[in-house]
Order: sequence, then structure tokens, then C-alpha cells
Amino acid sequence: MGKRKLKALDLFCGLGGWSDGLALEGFEVLGVEINQEIADLYKHPVIVADVCSLDPLDFTGYDLIVGSPPCRDFSTIGRLFGHRWKKPPDPDGKGLELIKSFLTIVENAKPKYWLMENVPQLEEYLETKPRVTAHIGESMKRSFWGNYPAFIVPRDYGKKSFYKPGLFMQPRWDIYPRKHVQWDRSKIPLPVACALGRAVVNELEDVT
Repeated sequence: MGKRKLKALDLFCGLGGWSDGLALEGFEVLGVEINQEIADLYKHPVIVADVCSLDPLDFTGYDLIVGSPPCRDFSTIGRLFGHRWKKPPDPDGKGLELIKSFLTIVENAKPKYWLMENVPQLEEYLETKPRVTAHIGESMKRSFWGNYPAFIVPRDYGKKSFYKPGLFMQPRWDIYPRKHVQWDRSKIPLPVACALGRAVVNELEDVT
């Protein structure tokens, strides 16, 4: 009899940064994405739904739950230039609601491991500090919360900064097409997702 396939749930999955790497490491992945257009571009099985509306007990039995709740409400860029967006940043309202929904699912679904990724500024709004804060792209600095097995977080220099170097912060529209820019910008680099997947696989193999 072959080994049981490990199961991973990717909340706020977007274009599938976490999912792509976890699938390469042998996980059976399920994503949750609220935007139908983005869900159509996701390469794995997906539930189109608001994470806040999910019943956590529908997701028991997972080996790993990962999530990257939208970070604009907490990011420095969002707070400095929020007036340029259709909706202003709302860290104490909608921003924290999404974070709490993720943590509620983790608390009740009880996966073996979980990881939540977000901008370092989220630490100002949470009682728990991140386990790791690291650069995961050219200038993409992110923090990780969770009980995941420790792993070396790789830096992917192929993940370019959204803005060109210089004083005027010109967007790199040649790299980040306008149509899906917020999902392209926030997509987790593949080496980071693979590193997490390998760490979980190795940990579970040691346990068994």
C-alpha cells in the first residue's frame, strides 16, 4: 500500500503561489479564493467563497493550512498612498477580520501544521510575534506566523520589486500587468513554497 497523500488547504489562494510549490512537493492541494476571475486562473481544485463564510469543521484532517490574507490594510505603501485606492486601508476593520477568520479556521480545523504570511507591519495589530521575518523577493519582505517546521526561507531574486529604483517609484508595468497586478505582486515565490512543503514532508516522515 502506498503512502497517504498529504493534504494542504490554501486560504486566500490567489494565483496559487503557495499551492504550486506544495503540489510539487507531493501535496494534494485545495484552494479558497473569493474572486471568480482569479480562481479560474488557479491551477488546482478551488472553492470560490469568502473565507469569512467558511465552516472550519469542513476542513478537519488537513496536514497543513497556509494563508496569505490580503495585506494592503497593513502595508506601508497602502497606508501612505491609500487615498489613491478605490477603498482606503482599514487595518482595524476588514483587515483584521480576514486575519481572525484565518486564525479561527486554524484553531477549529486543527491541522498538524499551519503558516500565515503577511507584511511585517501586521505585528502591530497582533498579540503574537511572527516566527520569521525575511526577504523572499528582490525587495519583498514578509513575516510568517504558525507552528510550521523550521526551514530556511530562500530569497528569490526573480521576484522583482513592483517599483523601479529611483525617486519617483514608477511601477514596473512590463513585469506586473495591470489586469491582475495585486495578485501578481503578492504571489509567493515558488522556492519559498517548495521549502515549506519539504520541511513539512520531512517532519511528518520523521514522526512516522
